Amino acid sequence: MMRAMQKSGSALGRGVIALLVLLSFAALAGCGSKKASTTVVGVSVGVGLTTATGSTLIYQGATLEIDASVVNDSSNSGVTWQLSGPGTLTSITKTTVVYVGPTTVTGSVAATLTAVAVADTTQTASVTITVNGTPTITPITLFPGNQNIAYGAGVTVTGGLGPYTWAVTSGTLPAGLSLNGSTTQTIGITGTPTAIGSSTFTLTVTDANSGTASIVLTLLVNQKTACLLQGRYSYLFIGYKSQLPVVRAGAFNVGADGTMSGVTDYKDANGARVADAGSQGLCQTTTQNYGTLKIVSTNTTETFDFGVAATLSRGHMQENDGSAVVGSAQFFQQDTSAFSQTVLAGDYSFGLVGSDGASGRLGVVGRLTFSPSGSIVNGQADTNSTSSVAATPLSGSWSAPDANGRGTATLAVNGLSLPIAYYVVDANTLFVVSNDTAKTTPRLAGRMSRQLSPNSFDASALSGPSILTLLGSSLVQGLPAGTFATGRLSGALAGSVSLLLDTADRGAALVTNSYTSVPYAVAANGRGTLAVNAVTPARNFVFYLSSPGNGYILESGSALGNFGFLDAQIGVPFTSYSGSDYLGGTVFPVDDSPITLTSQIVLQDGLLSGNLSGNYALDTSTGRMEASVSQNIFGGTGLVMYLVSPTKLVVMGNSVNSVNSQVAWLQTF
Repeated sequence: MMRAMQKSGSALGRGVIALLVLLSFAALAGCGSKKASTTVVGVSVGVGLTTATGSTLIYQGATLEIDASVVNDSSNSGVTWQLSGPGTLTSITKTTVVYVGPTTVTGSVAATLTAVAVADTTQTASVTITVNGTPTITPITLFPGNQNIAYGAGVTVTGGLGPYTWAVTSGTLPAGLSLNGSTTQTIGITGTPTAIGSSTFTLTVTDANSGTASIVLTLLVNQKTACLLQGRYSYLFIGYKSQLPVVRAGAFNVGADGTMSGVTDYKDANGARVADAGSQGLCQTTTQNYGTLKIVSTNTTETFDFGVAATLSRGHMQENDGSAVVGSAQFFQQDTSAFSQTVLAGDYSFGLVGSDGASGRLGVVGRLTFSPSGSIVNGQADTNSTSSVAATPLSGSWSAPDANGRGTATLAVNGLSLPIAYYVVDANTLFVVSNDTAKTTPRLAGRMSRQLSPNSFDASALSGPSILTLLGSSLVQGLPAGTFATGRLSGALAGSVSLLLDTADRGAALVTNSYTSVPYAVAANGRGTLAVNAVTPARNFVFYLSSPGNGYILESGSALGNFGFLDAQIGVPFTSYSGSDYLGGTVFPVDDSPITLTSQIVLQDGLLSGNLSGNYALDTSTGRMEASVSQNIFGGTGLVMYLVSPTKLVVMGNSVNSVNSQVAWLQTF
């Protein structure tokens, strides 16, 4: 069952008005002259969306009839219809409309149809219609294979009309591999490669209308012991040990034979491992884009599962070794040309979160300038601890990075000293972690991002939409439990902005709230404030921007220690979004369960597949999505998702089936 995209509002005459939209659609051949079987879809406020296929899919130029009825509509006022995206509406009545899909579609496009109850305009229901056109193959880079190890990869077509025929039309697949014979939108390249080397070939798909699309692919087969990861990587890890926060960051180097070396900074409630150098570890490939990392250091041996993107430059990892430590991390290939104090000098915004050293949650956001001489100047920071500080001067010192891209710094804020280690990702991004050994001092981890327009920000920095993520934690019967929110800032004008916010709170179902005329201000150094006065007590936020729409945010005085991120939304409205393959997992967890790594989730025409199965619906005008999935993931079988861009999703579980929800970032292969 999937909830439709909806807004709930006040009742009319103390009665509840629910909107029921019944959709019957036909997947039509050619220009829509031939009807296929009809599927009935129900969309209603407070009810849900169900369909035998999981999506409303038609071919270009075809039609889709939508019928509406309003429960408790005593005057039979019916509905009005609104369309966002391509296509047109015809045969419009108060209970019926016919959607006409656009012609000359390449791949597929999406449109959102909304029915609004005339008797109570706060009651709405929406459905996303996908229109397929001529086929096009989604660009993909194939993961390398290993000699004598089973291999599998998938290539997907968007648009077109099934069934599909796939063939290699030039070149050859590596010895031992073949196409799996699928006639669906995705073809598998499977088998066990027998020879080391690189093969380039053309893959062509033909649909039922004789439309074709081709892609040239290259597949590299490495030696059996080679790992997917090769070269230098840095990572940022947040987790829990015995229900108490753990923070760490590090760097590792993977050789051609999979052997590893590196360094780690780690801190938990019992102390820290500072600059813990690694001896010989091991990176091993398990499947297409999945493997294990065995990190061996002076003090311990730890094992992590990892999933990696096709570029092999970024991915997610989680600890999986039976120890008391559970947590997750993002990793990125390092740009070694940035291992220089001269290159790194400049202006940064930052966000750090973790424990205050006792039982409290501490978040710190701010900005600073790294001078080439090693001092930290022009700093400013805010915290959300019980004795929080606001717009407080920050100073300190920093050292040059070493051969691992590791350096150190000390941040001084209002008498609070925060010793940290940093790890270079590139010239614009650093991972940061506490590196002192004291048991009662703060243990924090986070990121620093270069400010691209230092000291020149103003209110226009929020003129474009941004996706907001908030992560909070509290104790429930002595155990940490999460409260999360994801949402969207939009329509900034004359010092006010609109906020759409979805919240999952310690086992409570997902709640959506919409706020308008939310006042905000942005200073020249990137520090901004945001006040939601429509609730009691008012919620006050402070953020520091690294670029327009991007930055770090916390809620001042929040009992949950709310901390999070702003990500500028790119590509809205998503009229051409047809889905993609995503990799990702839990980020910045605020409790120890569930922590999830997903090596592949496929979103395609309203269906989810890959590591799980389910359905999703997209509001193309906002990028907000709701999904129902086959298993408890990120804290629920219901998900709310926001498209940051066609290549990144922010995902949150609804926590209905678990006390704890989590937030994940999914990024395309």
